[in-house]
Amino acid sequence: MDSQLNSKRMTGLAAALAFAAAFTGCQAPGSDDAGAGGGAVESELAATNGLTMVNGLTMTNGLSGNGLSGNGLSGNGLSGNGLLMNPLKTGILPTGTMMNSTAGRNTISYLVRCALASGKTITAKDQNNVSYSFSGSIGAAPEWETGTCNTTCQERMTGCLLAHVNTSGVHIPIWLDSEGAIGWGQNVNYPFQEGSFFGNIFVSPPKGYYCNGRDFSWSTVPGRLGVGQSNAPYINPWGSGGPCQWNCTNSSGSTNGTSDGFTSCWGYSHVVTVWRNFDANTQYKIVNKQNGKVLEVAGSSTSGGAAIQQRGYSGSSNQKWTIIQVAAGKYKVVNVNSGKALDLANASGAEFTPLVQQTYSGAATQQWSMLSLADQAGNYAVSPASKSWWSISPVLGGTSDGLAIQASGFSTTDSQKWQIVPL
Repeated sequence: MDSQLNSKRMTGLAAALAFAAAFTGCQAPGSDDAGAGGGAVESELAATNGLTMVNGLTMTNGLSGNGLSGNGLSGNGLSGNGLLMNPLKTGILPTGTMMNSTAGRNTISYLVRCALASGKTITAKDQNNVSYSFSGSIGAAPEWETGTCNTTCQERMTGCLLAHVNTSGVHIPIWLDSEGAIGWGQNVNYPFQEGSFFGNIFVSPPKGYYCNGRDFSWSTVPGRLGVGQSNAPYINPWGSGGPCQWNCTNSSGSTNGTSDGFTSCWGYSHVVTVWRNFDANTQYKIVNKQNGKVLEVAGSSTSGGAAIQQRGYSGSSNQKWTIIQVAAGKYKVVNVNSGKALDLANASGAEFTPLVQQTYSGAATQQWSMLSLADQAGNYAVSPASKSWWSISPVLGGTSDGLAIQASGFSTTDSQKWQIVPL
């Protein structure tokens, strides 16, 4: 199920064995398989300044399952059967094992979507003479439609494909930027730099790499990137050696002082950078950096005015939240149990005001900014939108269960830093 390029994400490279379990699971959107009910199709490509590959591309990430070497990219098709030396129209589709399995056709779908631009379609038949159509979307390697896929083509395809892999199955909207057809540029609806992808998965053994963006933790982006996750098709070549910006060359473009992406990483000059936002359909726990406790509504109350406190995570619904963008850089934070929104008590703008829940009205005290801390990747200051220099914290920075949460001026203490973890 891929949305905008509906797929699932995967992580870390298991080097020579990773791609045997890398790219299946959901049916490829736009294929006859999916159209026939073989898998859920969420939406087609929905890009802002993206269909023409100007200023980035927005989509929902997603390849999952098993496929690359097992279903053809390096094992049975691309390098193994000479596919790289043939156009997509003649090399990959007319015959071969990839067309004859759901997983293989799923892989083909992503290959075509990454390689060819919107409006381009390739149709082929399987061994039973059943016809399938595969549509382009991104256009990262348009030359492959009628020509060969050289090293530049392979590296651009690698960044595009890896940017849509996941191991958790949680769909998170993303925005891409890169050199070439995708283009540079950020989007205010995708403010957080998740990471960058590069390498060449079309060689043997495949080489797939990622590094963390400035807005996520050094070793793991929960539910998306990181070592230690199963079936991970890429690794961070620097281990936990810091974010991409410490190891890669920034692009010349920037938005609000932040590089749009990177022109080279680890010797590769075709790097795809992913930006993302909080997903309105995902539940999160909000974890204090200092003590590891989470935000909850006291007593699992559903009443307006109920206090917000901290407690060790138990998985109860009063400790789960949805984070929904209401304006650029502003979010409402809604408790899963009660459906009520995080608010400042009595709609007060005074420092040290405690947090409560209230029915969402759009009041300024119910709108929150999640300020990623540049020197503390993966940590956020959670601030009333009108008080960007504030953050929430337990009273007196305490660590006990049941302590009330308040908002006050940001002083850089760990008690005012929060990790926002998808569930």
